[in-house]
Amino acid sequence: TISNYGFSIKKNNDETVNISISKKGGHVISMNANRDVNTESITQEQADEKGKQYLESKGFSNMKETYYLKQDGIVTINYAYNQDNVVMYPDLIKVKVALDNGEILGLESTGYLNNHQKRDISNVKITKEEAKKNLNKNLEITSEGMAVIPTEWKTEILCYEFKGKVDEREFLVYINAENGKEEDILVITNTPNGTLTE
Repeated sequence: TISNYGFSIKKNNDETVNISISKKGGHVISMNANRDVNTESITQEQADEKGKQYLESKGFSNMKETYYLKQDGIVTINYAYNQDNVVMYPDLIKVKVALDNGEILGLESTGYLNNHQKRDISNVKITKEEAKKNLNKNLEITSEGMAVIPTEWKTEILCYEFKGKVDEREFLVYINAENGKEEDILVITNTPNGTLTE
């Protein structure tokens, strides 16, 4: 947990905004406003861009949208920090965007604030082609890159990230960039309300 100050703000239209600010550094840990959103006037791509611009304006640069969930006219987008084209999944920020006018209704930056640092990503011992040899032969690769993923033991692993399909099901496969070991496989679920992993 991050030691913080909590504020509750009432706007002119009687909306309440709750904000949590870290005692050290004065960073916004969370911000949440609730209002009814009855129409969807902006696209997912526009919402992604609004969230990214908002993060940039608050000093969070090089953020890349990953997954999202849409509910009641509000989309919650997960952004991960991008260092030299390596996606840093531990450095996660969630942004809530209203789909009627693009207003930012929420922010949650605990993952980023707890984990963000410049990482040494030079310890790549195997090539991408060597990593591919450890993939399921039936995986039809649709995208590939590099990522740092968190583990359940609170450590981090530099991996090659392969996105692909097997029998119309989408997967993310993470191969350790040092030893070629398969570290994780996630199933991607695409629904009308969002893209999630499990």
